[in-house]
Amino acid sequence: MRKFSANYIFDGLGNFYKNGILKIDDDGSIIELIDTNGNLVEENKLEFYNGIITPGFVNSHCHLELSYLKNKIKEGTSLPNFISSVLENKHLNIENANLEMKNADEQMKREGIVAVGDISNNSSSFQTKINSKIKYHTFIELIGIDANDIDKIEIFARNIKKEAQKLNLSNNYTPHATYSVSEKLLKFITDDAYKTNSIISIHNQETESENEMFLAAKGELLKSLQKINPYYKKFKPSLFNSLPSTMINLPKCNKTLLVHNTFTSEKDIKWVNNYTKYAYWCLCPKSNLFIENKLPNINLFANEKVCIGTDSLASNTSLSILEELKTINFTFPNIDLVILLKWATYNGAEALNLQDKIGSFEKGKIPGINLIENINFTDMAFNEQSRVKVLF
Repeated sequence: MRKFSANYIFDGLGNFYKNGILKIDDDGSIIELIDTNGNLVEENKLEFYNGIITPGFVNSHCHLELSYLKNKIKEGTSLPNFISSVLENKHLNIENANLEMKNADEQMKREGIVAVGDISNNSSSFQTKINSKIKYHTFIELIGIDANDIDKIEIFARNIKKEAQKLNLSNNYTPHATYSVSEKLLKFITDDAYKTNSIISIHNQETESENEMFLAAKGELLKSLQKINPYYKKFKPSLFNSLPSTMINLPKCNKTLLVHNTFTSEKDIKWVNNYTKYAYWCLCPKSNLFIENKLPNINLFANEKVCIGTDSLASNTSLSILEELKTINFTFPNIDLVILLKWATYNGAEALNLQDKIGSFEKGKIPGINLIENINFTDMAFNEQSRVKVLF
């Protein structure tokens, strides 16, 4: 058994325990979290740390397979140009790609990440995942705007799923983005989601021209997509923003991760909340800055179910949940630290259906234990020097 204490222990559920004591078994399972009411008494073999102890972090949105694109894409060029750059660099050296994925996985482990919702367009990341100590849920991401391609896409999707199942990797189908799946493909995905009660993850409103595309069939995103695939010249606007236009075709009773939300409005949020009770808003602020040089209005999401992602090394300089939290904290200091930490722990676990195993310091769970050092305790905020140390 080990006993930990710190200036504060965050339980994952929204509570700070000043000078609390956390007891764990040898395998890391939680025995108990003791509220000392701030009055810590020395105990034999009690480990005390300066900082905040938290459960392990959950990275709710990542693209491990794009790790080979680290330092290969220019920042701040907008989503349409980012997509073009990814496609231009898709021919890769497999050996180098495998090494980059392994390095990315190890980086996330060092950053205190214990679970990842990972987007996969193929099976290239599967070997890294089965050798990792991190819990991965794989979203098999499907893309196809031409309804005539549906049979070919379904065969491809089922083959990827078979590979994942052989390796006992948690997985399900998911659409890429609001603008890149046909209604037929969405039906294939949602029919499977209904049968398996699986999770949907979809890129949402990452650029302003995404809404322009759906409202009026114009804008830079549509122009860029038309160059990539002539089928987009047939695109017909819905006369609504991209989110409601696509969400109406997604299941109401399945958990749905809406990812990025850089240009999501208060009206969009209200629409989603009227449509479903199972929406999770996944924020990836450093990626938003990398691609569009803009953050969502995160104040709009303060009362929503929010989780945190890093996106990929194609669109980020690191895979660190703490760095994402710092970005939010520095720009939106009115959002309490306790809320940010819950987004990074329990909410992420819940979004990936892992809340019974990780995300909080509750008896029997093995959530991992992080220490966040260099905290501004006067304002209960992060510093530039704040960093994470894995204690277990």
